[in-house]
Order: sequence, then C-alpha cells, then structure tokens
Amino acid sequence: MRSTWVLAGTFCALTLAISCATSGGDAGAGGVDGGGATGGGGGGSGGTGGGIVIDSGEDGPGPTTTLVYAHTDTTLFQIDPTAAAPDLKQLGDFDCVGGSGQDPAMTDVAVDKDGKLWGISHTQVHQLEVVNQVVHCAKSIPLNAGVDVKFYALTFAPVGVISATEEVLVAGNTAGELWAIDKNGDVSQRGVFGDVPENDGNGHSYPTDHQNKAWELSGDIVFVENGGSPIGFATVRDCPSPPATTSCNNTDTLIEIDVPKLAKASVLPVTKAVRGQIVKRASCSDTANTSYGSMYGITTWGDKVYGFSRTGNLVGIDTNDGGACLLSAFPNADFGGAGVTTQAVVVPPPPK
Repeated sequence: MRSTWVLAGTFCALTLAISCATSGGDAGAGGVDGGGATGGGGGGSGGTGGGIVIDSGEDGPGPTTTLVYAHTDTTLFQIDPTAAAPDLKQLGDFDCVGGSGQDPAMTDVAVDKDGKLWGISHTQVHQLEVVNQVVHCAKSIPLNAGVDVKFYALTFAPVGVISATEEVLVAGNTAGELWAIDKNGDVSQRGVFGDVPENDGNGHSYPTDHQNKAWELSGDIVFVENGGSPIGFATVRDCPSPPATTSCNNTDTLIEIDVPKLAKASVLPVTKAVRGQIVKRASCSDTANTSYGSMYGITTWGDKVYGFSRTGNLVGIDTNDGGACLLSAFPNADFGGAGVTTQAVVVPPPPK
C-alpha cells in the first residue's frame, strides 16, 4: 500500500497558532449583493467577517488574516470574501510556472489544517512558500499520471478519510474524475461526479442532450474537516459529449461531495447531492449577470461557497440551492483557482 506524504515546512513566516473567529456573516453593503457599489478598489479587506485568524503569540492578538487564497495562472492573492468590500492582497508570483521548461500555469491551490499551502500544475504538485513577495515552489513532485490527464482542481482530504493519520491531496480533472496523490506523485482514482439529472431539483432543467451524460469539472473542489464529519463541494458543468468541452452549459452547477466515499479507490460516483445551478437569486441586485459560470476556484465558509470566476468575479453561492450573487468584480484577475484551510468553519446544508 502506498503511503501518503507527511507535509513538512511552513506556509510563511507567520507559522503561528490558528484559531477560529467568532464573528462572521454575509457580505454587507459594500458589495453588489448589499445594493452598494461593487467592491475591489484600493486598501485592505474591510469588515470583520468570520474566518481563520492567525495569532502572533505575542502580548495580545496579532494581526488577523483570513486564510482564503485565490490565484490567476501566475499570481497568488489573499482575500477575505466575507468582508463588506472584499479586496485582493497580492502575495507574489509563482516562481515555477510560466517560464522556459515549466508548466504554463498553476491550476489550483490547496491549504491543509495547519495553513500550509500546496499547488498543482499540469504535470506536478508543488509545496509553496511566500518569500519576499515571491511564491516559491520549495518542492515540486512530478505526477505519475497518464499523458492526457491534466488536473485543474486540488484540495486536501481531511484526516480519517483516506489516511487515518494524515491529510491527503486530492485532485480533479475536467473529465469529472477525482484522484488521490501520494508522496511519490503516484495517483489513484477515488471516484467520479456521476451523471447529469433531468433538473437540479430547484426548477432548472438541463438540456435533453446533456442529461445522463457525465458531469465535467467546471473549476474546483473543496473539502473541509467539519469536526469529523467532512463536507465537500465542487463546481461542475453539463455538456453534450463529455469529456469534450464544446457546447457545454455556460451556467455552472454546485454539487455536494460525499467525502467519506473517497476512502476506497473507485470509479463510482461520489456526488451526495446536486445543490443547484449557480443562478442569480431573487434578492441579488447584480444587474450585469443572470447566472454564473467558469467558477475556476471555490472556497467555503459558513453557509456559502465562494466562487472565483475566470472573468474576475467573486460570487457568493448558497450551499442549499446554488442561489448566488456577485460580491466583487476584479476585471484584471482571470482567476484560475482558490483554496481554504480544511479547518474552515461551515454550516452543513440541509439534506436533499
């Protein structure tokens, strides 16, 4: 049996105690959802939204930073999506993608329970450290996967899911397959997303020629520990000829993953429920969008999934039914992925 890795090193110089904030809530009036101007201009993240906070261990609490990350193909950012006016803080460029002989892009990042950060590109996984405004790939491990397998999503399976003692990296590809990655870069398939139903359970039907076809990964997956009852989500899309990516639905769908099913290597479906198409909810005042697609990065906190789109939108998504609204728009940020610690505090959606 292949062993999974024990992660070494720290994400950054903060290497500090992690605790959970007690305050939180939805985006306030600074975002489109609240009826105000779209956030995203200058300054740091505002508000006191709930998040993982870092305590310096010195006299009194140190500065707080929500451990939510988003990135483009080449640049890593930090953001508090629960703030009244979410704003991006640039951490640096990845030093192991985009250059000669390197993979062209970092396709996703994942954050473990201790705040350590890993990334994935087309052919490798990377242990990441922020050093002097550069995101340094301290360790890069080639993936022993088929030549046609490219991964676009990454998260950690919490302790007790695949390994009794360690968190394990899990990656997803556009074909809608989930794969565990061990310390040698070897992969084992852990499931698929299953097939597209007639409708999402909320009154939104899928095209007839998409029904009963395999879900494709639209952008990302995220798992959280949730006190020993792990929860997972993914953004998927319905297409007429999977795994081909032509003529796919422009509206993404949020699904809930049955994380414990990843315990065994399998090609069976691991979808627990279709939560719903990611469409604008009735209370949303966003006038630019009616639905939301290309959610290449997702994180979760409270009763929301936060989606980061390829078009630069940060969208709050209700985990109950997929109802969504724009929180901030970052036109110059073509997001490629996002990540949050497995210790993120979540509110489980109701059974469906």
